[in-house]
Amino acid sequence: MLLSSENMSAALIADWLKLDRTVSSQVRVRGLQKEPRESIAGRSHAHPAVEIALVQSGTLRYVIGGREIVVPEGHVMVVPRGVDHTTTFMTPMHGVALWLGEDLVSEIADSMGPETSAKMLAPGAFLVKNRRIESMLGVLVEEIADESAGYTRAAEAICESIVIETLRRAPRESSSPGVRDPRVQAAIARMRAELADPLTVDDLAKTAKMSRFHFSRLFRDEAGEAPYQYLSKLRVAHAAELLRGRHGSVTEAAIASGFTDFSRFASTFRKHTGKLPSD
Repeated sequence: MLLSSENMSAALIADWLKLDRTVSSQVRVRGLQKEPRESIAGRSHAHPAVEIALVQSGTLRYVIGGREIVVPEGHVMVVPRGVDHTTTFMTPMHGVALWLGEDLVSEIADSMGPETSAKMLAPGAFLVKNRRIESMLGVLVEEIADESAGYTRAAEAICESIVIETLRRAPRESSSPGVRDPRVQAAIARMRAELADPLTVDDLAKTAKMSRFHFSRLFRDEAGEAPYQYLSKLRVAHAAELLRGRHGSVTEAAIASGFTDFSRFASTFRKHTGKLPSD
């Protein structure tokens, strides 16, 4: 028998939710333990947050835009905010659902560089199997259930690590196949290695062993933006990571990221992150 969400009683849903805790304005954790006889299919809906759902045992089925995704035990399903989908509980199932604010995910993604940005925010969904994510979600649930001193800070830190690991495993968007040309890859590698140095497009073109004109055109074709814009994003991401980890002052973060004009640093930082470095 397949029950619609309209026929599900509030008491039954509450019975499945073994944990439902809002940790902060950006983090909500739900633990699910479902063991009825029937298969349950909910109506199509969209979450107000980015969802990372781990199936600890059992099987789930998602339908998103006509595409069916079966989530077996030990796998993680990622669904961006606002994406309509239907979830079917086909078997007895234990799992954890982590709901994350879009601002939090965007901030972490931006700090990881241009290749990573917006992977978890793009339309669609993806499936990943990763022991580290599974382990961290387990520790997260333990922290919240125990409510030991400092558990809120610990939970937020674990969530950030989960987002980072999930972003690392996320597939590339089909509209952005990534940088393939070894000459452009070499230039990007130099950008990363020498962020604090006064690199110019001429320097990068020499690394690629090309003329400035042909290098700039190839780089834009491969990366989707000009070399200087790409370098600027890398520098801002590095500065944001230093500031978020409290590794020095705003001035020190600017210098370590290759900015010598501090007013320009502030304006560039704000352009890419929507915030001032001091924030």
